[in-house]
Amino acid sequence: FQAEDGIRDRSPSRGLGDVYKRQMKEIAEKGNSDVQYNLGLIYSNGEDVEKDLKEAIYWFKKSASLKNVLAEYKLGYIYDNGLGVQKDSKKAYEYYLSAGQKGNADAQYNLGIFYRLGIGINQDFQESLNWYKLASKQGHTAAQNNLSLLYEEGIATRQDILDAIKFYRCGN
Repeated sequence: FQAEDGIRDRSPSRGLGDVYKRQMKEIAEKGNSDVQYNLGLIYSNGEDVEKDLKEAIYWFKKSASLKNVLAEYKLGYIYDNGLGVQKDSKKAYEYYLSAGQKGNADAQYNLGIFYRLGIGINQDFQESLNWYKLASKQGHTAAQNNLSLLYEEGIATRQDILDAIKFYRCGN
């Protein structure tokens, strides 16, 4: 990375470097949702900074407010698992739903689970099946497995061992 003064920061001990982090924050504050999301990752993982879930959530929320699908999924995961916040299935569902509607396979898979088990919403096996199918079409193996189970058990669909086997094998 080339700093404003033209000097390259190659020091491995400095990691991201103070200049780089400052510039990232400046860009994020101007509304770049991708940089906001990346700052959220940096703080949530403690990459070259002190791990700070409160700061991570701040950046994820800023990014999600600009409809960043990855930030929406991440916030769903955070609220689903109570990471740095009180566990809140309804908030998790809302973030997963927004990300899932935009095509995020992980969010779609989690929506399948939420509907199957009735987490934060009314249990609905048909909706579970629909969300698993969407994630499965994108190659999400856990969704393919759960979809196979629904077919095998005949939940929300006719019991179909051949479809169950098909989804166990390839997911399509």
